Amino acid sequence: MSRAYRIRVSESTTRILRASDHVATRLEILEILPPEATAALLVAELEALGFEETDEGMVRTEDGVTVVVDTCDGSVVVRSEENGEVTVESERSATVYDETPEAERRRLERTLREEAKKALESSGEKASDELQQRVTDRLEQHLGDVQRELGGVVNRVTAEALKQKAAQLGEIKELTEDPESGNVTIVLEV
Repeated sequence: MSRAYRIRVSESTTRILRASDHVATRLEILEILPPEATAALLVAELEALGFEETDEGMVRTEDGVTVVVDTCDGSVVVRSEENGEVTVESERSATVYDETPEAERRRLERTLREEAKKALESSGEKASDELQQRVTDRLEQHLGDVQRELGGVVNRVTAEALKQKAAQLGEIKELTEDPESGNVTIVLEV
């Protein structure tokens, strides 16, 4: 009568995962004033919204989403990044008997170890994909709000540029603004 033995192999690994996603666009600001004056208006509007000036441009980070605005050329990058650490484990086992040759036992153990490593790789890829999906979802959730907010910034910068340009051209007799629609009416005496 032969006795059965269980060969058990376990593998584990810890991985550092990094995921990021971004969208780039450009603000469409009319060239009413010289670029430096328009950039100054843009900086003031962005600072009022919590942006800070850095080497990259005007930057604000909220809820893992970073918005970077280059006030010189109007380029905008909205990005989401996340790092994480994941530990994945895999275990495989098989039954052998007393009469199983030693070479067969070693071959079986190698096969089990390879299967465990493949399972680790698959689990690691799944964790990486899940992290990437979270980052992309977070970016998509914030894009609509960022677009509306930056659209308002462009409207306010354009309105202020028009007022300054009108003041340079002559005396402003009447000025009417509708904040909801963004309409500005300027009556000017030249």
